[in-house]
Amino acid sequence: MSQLLRRATLIACSATAVLGLAACGPDNANPSSTASAPTASAPTASAGAASSTASAPGPAASTAGLPDGNKLNALLLPATAMPPKFKLDPSGSQSTGDGAIPPASPSAVPADKACDMLNGTGWVNSAGIIAASFAKNNYVDEAQNMFAQELDAYRGNDAQTVMANLKKTLTACHTFTVTQDGQNFSATVTLQSLPGVGDEALQAVITSPEWTGGSTLVAARVGKVVVATYDNEQSNTGTAGVALTKTLVKNAASAH
Repeated sequence: MSQLLRRATLIACSATAVLGLAACGPDNANPSSTASAPTASAPTASAGAASSTASAPGPAASTAGLPDGNKLNALLLPATAMPPKFKLDPSGSQSTGDGAIPPASPSAVPADKACDMLNGTGWVNSAGIIAASFAKNNYVDEAQNMFAQELDAYRGNDAQTVMANLKKTLTACHTFTVTQDGQNFSATVTLQSLPGVGDEALQAVITSPEWTGGSTLVAARVGKVVVATYDNEQSNTGTAGVALTKTLVKNAASAH
């Protein structure tokens, strides 16, 4: 079996597609290089797609009390909190600044696309709901291990809906197929709750018998803010990202 040389794709899309800051779809999951070896490494981070941009009238359009992108960006974990040799990748840093994304009607993501989106830093978008504001960045090391962090602020009760939708997606994608460079790999999602982390939280570990390493995804809600992280590691399943996420959740609590 050929080993996939993981090349992390750091242009992880978010709801910023609405503002023209970024736009890409869940099909960008494939890495660009391969090399020969006995086993496959964990797949590269890919990008998720934003949902429908149809206007949503009424109170849900209000951003009153929500932190803007600048404030959320200030709450992201700094380089000093990262594992040794991890460095910020400037191309993965995005935020809405002092603006806001126009309200949009929820748009369900097709099941196959939702599973694909789990293989990437924009995986929170598999919930099919666009945030009002957000900030995100990615840290990588020379081996292209990655820790990606994102804070999204939602209107109305959208944050609760996001968490419910993510749980449904992760449950439905318990086993799914990851395609890289024309090869198919069977991936398994192990989902569990994280009691005591924010108002509600979940953790999902993605592995495959054909990979070395894996990915840990964590989503936690703090009021109207959802914290989403993606820890992709060559030698383990990225469990160090859980501790980093818990610290990020504490930062998010200060946004209220």
